[in-house]
Amino acid sequence: MRGTRATTTVVIGSVLTGLLLTGCSAFGGNDSVPKPTRQASVDGGGQDATPIPTPGTEAVRAEQVVPAGTVVAETDAVSKSGDTSIHVRVVADDHGTFEAEFSGYRTTNPQPMRLEFRRTAKLGDYWDNGAMGETTWGTDGPVPTGVTLRKAGAYPDFLRDVVLVPQPSPDSSDDSDRPWVGSVLAVGALDWTIPQPFPDLRITVGKDRPGAYGYVFDRDAAHLAAGGTPSKYEVAHGDDQTTVAKRFGITVPALRWLNPTMQVKENGWIYEGTILNLDPATR
Repeated sequence: MRGTRATTTVVIGSVLTGLLLTGCSAFGGNDSVPKPTRQASVDGGGQDATPIPTPGTEAVRAEQVVPAGTVVAETDAVSKSGDTSIHVRVVADDHGTFEAEFSGYRTTNPQPMRLEFRRTAKLGDYWDNGAMGETTWGTDGPVPTGVTLRKAGAYPDFLRDVVLVPQPSPDSSDDSDRPWVGSVLAVGALDWTIPQPFPDLRITVGKDRPGAYGYVFDRDAAHLAAGGTPSKYEVAHGDDQTTVAKRFGITVPALRWLNPTMQVKENGWIYEGTILNLDPATR
């Protein structure tokens, strides 16, 4: 009997050891950490693949950067011909976020219209799935007096342009006489006066490690192993925001400020293939 008990103990211990080594829980489920890979593109090029979050705006509250009521940006979005324009100003609210106010809309060609805030834009641009602060109005309906920018957080200054985009007719009628539908008709550049939260931010390139195994690139899209001035980081499988921040010698809030649309899972992992910005000038 003693010999049998000893044998059983050894077998159970071996099974538990095997479970732990494979990352499986002895009590069900799988708690394994994925092995870092190099599955993402290695050329540093291509379009920013950062997923765009779509949180609700009702409960958004942030640290108050400037006093409520402060105007932090103002512009006129004007079409190339000058026959369509709108005045836009951005004002701090009492939630630590911002609201946009509209006035002076005029046009010689009334049509369904959409206003958006974009990271960058030029006349003729088409769809931008990263646009925020969207609002629309019809040919005969009233023009909105404003829209919330709460989704952009406490530092919406990464949204550098406000645009007007003609929309399709609501009754699905033929819009062949409006070939410009869906293209940017008017643009206004936003000159923000929000204080920089990390004025002395210095980014260094540390050695890759589990949780921060991606590739680093400079402004010329060349790989950086160490040293140099980093510009972009390509997230590898299993990377998490805390370890990525540590690799570059910065805090998680600084990483998130550099990447205001970065989407992070509940466990802190960043989606594989995301291209993170590491240059404050190109935030």
